[in-house]
Amino acid sequence: MKVLDSQSLWASDLSKMNDPQEFIFGIKLIENLFKSKFPDLFDWFETNHFLGNENEQLLLGCSFSENPDDLSQWRAYGDDGKGVVIGIDKAILSSNNTTVIPSFYKGDERKVSFVQFHEVIYSQKAFEDSVAKLLDSIGDFITDRVESYKLSIGLSRLAASFKSDFYKNEQEVRAIIEHSKRSELYLDESLKKHKLFDLNFRTSKFGLTPFCNVSLGNKDGTSIKTVSLGPKCNISKGDMEFMLLATGYQDVNVTTSDGQYR
Repeated sequence: MKVLDSQSLWASDLSKMNDPQEFIFGIKLIENLFKSKFPDLFDWFETNHFLGNENEQLLLGCSFSENPDDLSQWRAYGDDGKGVVIGIDKAILSSNNTTVIPSFYKGDERKVSFVQFHEVIYSQKAFEDSVAKLLDSIGDFITDRVESYKLSIGLSRLAASFKSDFYKNEQEVRAIIEHSKRSELYLDESLKKHKLFDLNFRTSKFGLTPFCNVSLGNKDGTSIKTVSLGPKCNISKGDMEFMLLATGYQDVNVTTSDGQYR
């Protein structure tokens, strides 16, 4: 009900997720592969603002699943089966979270989504193959700032898309939002206006957690397409359909879980 009312989700700091190796495991593997391929250029990696010791990038993530009716996830995330699954249209969600890329000529300005969707990679070999492919394709990243940025952001996004195969049954699709932690973004008045959104903070069992709101769109153009009632949910299909209709969500399909358990 809070999601419907706020028309938004939270994207939270990846380092404050339930997997303590989030991002860290992927970066370590990338570091080893980079060092093997470019042993004389490791200073670039260590001082990189996206990857190395001077990391100034905040990665915010919002997790989805390709599996809408999974017993283990009902137990872990769906109030032990008493909750619901909200089905999202990725394209609509992306289009509701955009920024304008400025240019020298106003006619060249364009809107792009600042939400990047990534299917999570659970295989270490598949992950390492993707890293190797990127390292092989990149140009002169030492002297060319564009190539340096492409490599930095590409490796960072790969690291943010990798998880241990312990979590593979979740079939996660992850929405990633990148945000700078550089102090001038918060102190320089000319830069403040370029912030994509305001960061919020909450306390959790993992510490102080930065997050931002991800817009689902207004009720007429919402990215919410389905609501599926859990196997132990005490809300009837009819009541849910009426609530959605009465609160302005007219095109959301209501279904029920195929499973039952006690």
